[in-house]
Amino acid sequence: MTGRTPILLVGAALLFGAVPLRAFEATLLDAPDCSAVFSSEADRLAYGRPLEASVRVVTPEGTEAELPDIRTRLTGFATVEEFAEAAEEAGGRVAKTWRFRFAPEAEGPWKLRPFVIRVRDRQTGAEKAFATQPMRFPEPEPLPAAAGEPEGEPKPVWIAPGWQTMLIWTVPALTGVILILLLLPLLRRGVRALHERTLPPEERARLELDRLLGQGLIAQGAFNRFYTELTGVVRRYFERSHNLRATRQTTPEFLAGLAADPGFDEERRAVLSAFLGAADRIKFAGVEGSAAEAEGATATARTAIARDAEVRRTQAKTTEKA
Repeated sequence: MTGRTPILLVGAALLFGAVPLRAFEATLLDAPDCSAVFSSEADRLAYGRPLEASVRVVTPEGTEAELPDIRTRLTGFATVEEFAEAAEEAGGRVAKTWRFRFAPEAEGPWKLRPFVIRVRDRQTGAEKAFATQPMRFPEPEPLPAAAGEPEGEPKPVWIAPGWQTMLIWTVPALTGVILILLLLPLLRRGVRALHERTLPPEERARLELDRLLGQGLIAQGAFNRFYTELTGVVRRYFERSHNLRATRQTTPEFLAGLAADPGFDEERRAVLSAFLGAADRIKFAGVEGSAAEAEGATATARTAIARDAEVRRTQAKTTEKA
C-alpha cells in the first residue's frame, strides 16, 4: 500500500459514508490500535427477509473491545437478535465478532450511523475510544409493478322479463351463500385467535409449540428456522407471564430481566440460559443441528414453561393465604 492510499480511503469514506469492499461489506474503522469491518453474505436488502450480518473488531493483544447498542445507531431497520462470539487471539491481535439479524423496514434510508468502539487494556484498565465511519446500505429492489391490460367497461345487457327475473334473484342469493362459505374459515380463525388471547400464557405457549411441530421443520432439516421459531415461543411466554420485553431483547438482556425477578430462582435461569445459548449457536454461529437435538430442545422448552407456570401458581396461592 502506497503512502497515498490511506488518504484516498479517508476521502472516499467522507464522500460516501464508508469504503465498500464488496457487496454488503464495508470498513467502519481502520486505525493502528483498532479496526472494524461490517460484512454480510447477502448481496443486497430484500423486503420480508432479515439481513444476517456481522461486525468484526480487531485490537492489539491484551485488550478487549466493547460495542455500544447497535440498535440505537440503525436507520430503516428493526433489530431482531444479537449474538457475540468468543474472542480469538492470533499473531499479537485479538479479533471479536458480533453477529446481528436486521429486519429492513418499508422506508429508508437504510444506514448505520457512526458509533464509538471502546478498547480497554486488561492489565491497566485504561480505555481508548474510536469513532467509526457511517455506512449506507444498498437500497432493496423495488417491488414489481402490476402487469396486464386494463379491463374493458362491460356493456349493460337487457334481460327479458319472465323466468330470467327469477334468475336475477337467485344469483345474488347463491353468491351470498358462496361468500358465507368462503368467509367461514376466516371467521373461525378470527374467533380462535380471539379465544387464544384469553388463555393463560402456559396454554398459549403449548398451542404455539404444537403448531410449530405441525410445520414439519425438523423432518425438513430446517433447523435454523425451527430454533428461531422455538425460542420465539419461549420468549413470548416469559414476556406475557413476567411482563418483560423478551421479544425485543438480546439473550443477555432477557436473562438479566429474569434475574431481577425475585420469584425466578437460579436453577430455572441456568436451564433457560443453556437452552437459549445452544439455540443461538445454531442460529448465528453456523453450528449444525440434528433432529435429536431439536426434539430435546423442544422438550426442554416445554419443561421450562410448565415448571415456571407451576411455580407461579404456587406463589399465587401462597400470596392469597397470606
